[in-house]
Amino acid sequence: MLDVLKREVLRVSRLAEQNGLCRHGSGNFSQIDRERGLVVITPHAESRQELRAEDLLVMDLEGNVVEKSAHTPSSETPMHLCLYRARPDCAAVCHTHAPNAAVFACLGLPVKPVLFSAVMYGGQCRVIPPEIPGSQALGPSVVEGLRGSYAVILGGHGLVTIGESIYDAYRKTQYVEDLCEVNLRAAAVVGYDKVDGLREEVLSACRDALGLTPPLEGL
Repeated sequence: MLDVLKREVLRVSRLAEQNGLCRHGSGNFSQIDRERGLVVITPHAESRQELRAEDLLVMDLEGNVVEKSAHTPSSETPMHLCLYRARPDCAAVCHTHAPNAAVFACLGLPVKPVLFSAVMYGGQCRVIPPEIPGSQALGPSVVEGLRGSYAVILGGHGLVTIGESIYDAYRKTQYVEDLCEVNLRAAAVVGYDKVDGLREEVLSACRDALGLTPPLEGL
């Protein structure tokens, strides 16, 4: 069931591991088939290098596993399902522990949009207060943090991006991670309080010039 989606989610999750955005078994990845209302998600705490596509789980939006598997769903499944229910523009979720983004998760500082490439994830990347991983409270907090954005950093935890496909969500992860690194390098030179982000009107003009769809502000 959903074999094509399984292969693509597995491929992208392996890319994330190979590129150091998450370690063995950490992070989680999913994509939804909106027509069928079914979600493909990576299993809990399993290295993607050792998984096969058939090891990924298929679930409905109520959290029921609809296809037998020897594995258990990701512990972050409630967050993924909450995002799919709340954001009709969300077709995939990429959750990593990207190292530069993790610095902002530790400090509780938003990622300043210092480069035009910030528009690729909506322009803003907030840090939400820490919530227990896998808890029911995490999903609504992430939904709130994603208002007007495709990326949010979970305090004390990691990074979540959403997209129109799992690769699109992964690509947004890379943009956020790059902007985090630039912020940190600039802050090392002049101090973070002196690092200026691009103004929203400038980001909006750049978004329009590139023909990008603005993120949803909320429902």
